[in-house]
Parts: sequence; structure tokens; C-alpha cells
Amino acid sequence: MSKGKQAMSLRTPMGYRDSQDKENRSPMKRKNAEVPSSLSKFDNDDLIKVRRLSEVDTDDLIKVRRLSEVDNDDLTKVRRKTPARVTPLTIPSYNPSPLSPTAEEFQLPPHISALPANTNLSSLFSTLSLTPPFSPHLPPPPAWQPHHSGVTAVVEQQGYISLRLRHDVVLDISANQAIRLTNNLKNSSMSLSACTTQMALVHPKGRILQYGNRVEVQTEDEVSVKNAKIYPRGISFTANNMALVYLLDEAGARSTSDMFHDLYATQISDTLFMESCQREGQSVTTSIRLLDMARYWRTEAGVDCWVIGHVFIQQTEDGLVTVERELQQGDTFVLKTSPSNGKVRFDSRFVQLTASLGDESHMFLRSGDRRLHYSGQTKVFTVRNAGHSAGFDEEGELRIF
Repeated sequence: MSKGKQAMSLRTPMGYRDSQDKENRSPMKRKNAEVPSSLSKFDNDDLIKVRRLSEVDTDDLIKVRRLSEVDNDDLTKVRRKTPARVTPLTIPSYNPSPLSPTAEEFQLPPHISALPANTNLSSLFSTLSLTPPFSPHLPPPPAWQPHHSGVTAVVEQQGYISLRLRHDVVLDISANQAIRLTNNLKNSSMSLSACTTQMALVHPKGRILQYGNRVEVQTEDEVSVKNAKIYPRGISFTANNMALVYLLDEAGARSTSDMFHDLYATQISDTLFMESCQREGQSVTTSIRLLDMARYWRTEAGVDCWVIGHVFIQQTEDGLVTVERELQQGDTFVLKTSPSNGKVRFDSRFVQLTASLGDESHMFLRSGDRRLHYSGQTKVFTVRNAGHSAGFDEEGELRIF
């Protein structure tokens, strides 16, 4: 209780008794008169005690405040001295995760996983470096051949070997020995199937497709689109400005009915080669093995030579590429392309053909005693069979010679 409140509570009884004495005026006045003095004395002592108690209470409050300040300091010290506990680093046990090499998306394809266990690093990357290292800052040693630069051989994902020769000529060889020879500088390509019964030629002067004992030819110019087919019966030919199809056989030329493929509808050379490639996973392994066994040498005349399987490749200094494939029966198929003049040539026992660009641009085909010739300069289209000749002249009109 505060100091003011205690004084008021003591004075109130004293006033109350004085008023009662005045009203009652009892004979015990003197006795009652002595009581206030004693009470007053008692009240003074109590006030002193109350004051002392209040002083004690004030000291206690000061101590409590100091204790609270100490407590706040202690709490601050505790907070500063006890940082958050860091959990120790633990290495979890091995569990395959989406980024684990064992995850499905990191699994090797079947044709890679099927590789033999003894495959070395060089065959695994399937890259054959055919040129020694060369630095332009150092003079090449005499044994080096600087003009070999750029010749490489790799195994493509489709399973065939791609030999990139000089002058932007590319030779592709499948695991089953199908061949595609591409001359990128002159926009020509030639393919031979694995069974050697199909051949396709794409050239700026025309296109040729052989399948079995039939050969189709198609040329396009500003005069007309001309088609011809060589088959056992004879030679049938027509043009898009003609309403009839003509047949040239031993009896001469006459009208007939026949159908021709549109050889410009697709890239027949690429289609034939890709259809001839083996699609099984073992084709990659076979191509790697063939590439590891490849041989290379250079003749005194400066001709680069390679042997890959049963295919023999040569390239002269001017870029002419000759590819030969020999069968076990003794038949030989020869493919040639020149990046300088755009000439191509194909030779087999069944058909021989040539095509070229420039002043002597032409297309020529021969099969037995049947022949076909097209001039890129005059646009004359001529077929011959059994001593008879027919075709279309410069104006695209039918001519029987």
C-alpha cells in the first residue's frame, strides 16, 4: 500500500471518533480523550514503518529492474553464443536418380551396346585419320603430304562408312557393300545397291534408274521432258508434249503403250542407297570392323588408294575418283566422278553410261545393242536399236532416222 493511501485510512477513524464524542458527550470524555493521542502515536510509528516499507519496496523494484536488465543481457549473450546448429553433411546411399547413368535416357542404343567387349577406343569412336598432324606455323617434313588434308572416314549413325575425300567428294559404303558416290561441287550422285542389280544416277543433265534388266532415263530442258525405257522388248520413249508412246525394236518405230517413272519426284540416288543399307544393329559393328581393317597407300604417280572390304578407291591429284567393286563371280562395277568437269561414268556387264557438263554436256547409255544419247547443247534426244534410230529433234518433234 502506498504512503498516501495509508495516511488517509488512519485519519478517517480519528475524525469519525471526534464527531461521535461531540454528539454523545458521554462522561468518559477524559478517557476517550486520551485515546487519540495514543492512536496518534501509533499512527506515527506506523507511518514511519510504512515509509520504511515503501523505501524497501522501492529498493526491491530497483533490484527487480536490475535483475530484469541482467536477464535481458543474459538472453542477448545466450542468443549470440548459441548459433543455429548445422546438421552434419551425410552422403546418402546410392539410389539411381534421373541423372544417373543407369537412367533410361542414358542407356546406349542397341547397336552400341551390342559392340564386342574387346572393342578398343579408336574403333569405338570410329574415326580414321588419314592425314598426319600438320601445323601451318611449321614447315612440313618431307614425308608429309599437305594435299591430303580433309580426308577422313567415319561410321555414321545409320551404320555406313562415310569417306570424305578431297574436292568435296564423298563416298559412302554400307556394311553390306552398297555404294553411293557424291560429287557436291557438280551436284551429281551415283548409287549401287548391295545386290548390284540396281543403280541410280542423279546428274544436272538427266537421271537414270536401273532395276533388274530395265533401265529408265529422264531428261528435262526448256523444250520438253523426255522419257525412255530400255527393256528386253526394245526401247520405248515419249515426251510430255507428245500424246503417244513409241516403241523402237527390230521392226522399227511404232506407237505402243507404256508407263514411266517420274525420276525427278524423289532423290533416287539417296533413296536407293538408304534402302540397300542393312538396318540391323550389327551394321554399325560391321562397319567399324571394316574401317579398322582399311588399307591406304600412295603411288609414285600421286594417286591416293584405299581398300575397304571389297571396294577399291582411287583419287588422283586433280580430284578424279574411281571406285571399283569386284564380286566373287568375277564381275566388276566401276563408278567414276570428276569434280573439275562434272563427268560421271558407270560400267558393268549389263549397262555402261556417261554424263558430263560444259561444252560437251551430254548423257549416253548403252546396254547390249541398245543405245541412248542426249545432247545438252542441241537438246536432241536419240535412241538406237537393231540398226534403227528415232527420237526428238531440237524443236521437240518426232524424228525417225
